[in-house]
Amino acid sequence: RPDAVVAWRGSTPVSVRQFLGEVAHVAIQLPPGRHVLNLCSDRYRFTVALAACIVSGRISLLPSTHTPEMVRQMQRIAPDVFCVVDQGADRGSVDLPTFRYPESVPPPGADHAIPAIDREQVIALVFTSGSTGVPMPHAKRWGSLVRNVQAEAQRLGIGADHAILGTVPPQHMYGLESTVLMPLQSGAALHAGRPFYPADICADLASLPRPRVLVTTPYHLRALLADQATLPAVDQLVSATAPPSPALAN
Repeated sequence: RPDAVVAWRGSTPVSVRQFLGEVAHVAIQLPPGRHVLNLCSDRYRFTVALAACIVSGRISLLPSTHTPEMVRQMQRIAPDVFCVVDQGADRGSVDLPTFRYPESVPPPGADHAIPAIDREQVIALVFTSGSTGVPMPHAKRWGSLVRNVQAEAQRLGIGADHAILGTVPPQHMYGLESTVLMPLQSGAALHAGRPFYPADICADLASLPRPRVLVTTPYHLRALLADQATLPAVDQLVSATAPPSPALAN
């Protein structure tokens, strides 16, 4: 529905109407290149830029790192690559043509239709680390990604009432699937932030309506539990990248 909540920016809801309007606004401003390195630090803006790339037929590059050598390897594979950054993005040593996410967007006008994406469309290239040679790209098609995240949402019981907060970056597959694509495919609302410090995680959790989902890692969980005596309620918790110890899981 146009007035459904697709994201939370702090405690401010973002409607589907606003999201689709912003996607259309960004899509028509993107440079000509077909390959994109999305460095937006704000998860909502990352999602808008990702969607703008999808609807305009562009491919997002998802390397394991942003080292100068990795960027050079990506340029060899995709010479037309450019990066998208927002105000908080850390470009580091990424030497690429740059598109800056617009700081202001017009208010949504007429409602935009939900785009229908071809299931065979390649929307992303995921790269191996390159530790054993040249990084190898692996194509991710829309249809298979949708099946994956719909299965995840069904397995976890995630629906339109849930709000999802992630401590993991959206630029890697775990964060992309669980904190961006799963909300879009289940009707849940994603949180724009990427809190790292325990106090910030607690503040962002407390700002969200329940039921709340925390998508995180054992490393972040250990730091959170060691630092905070009292935690906001979390209705579901998803942890990946490494196995937690039995004590941490308990």
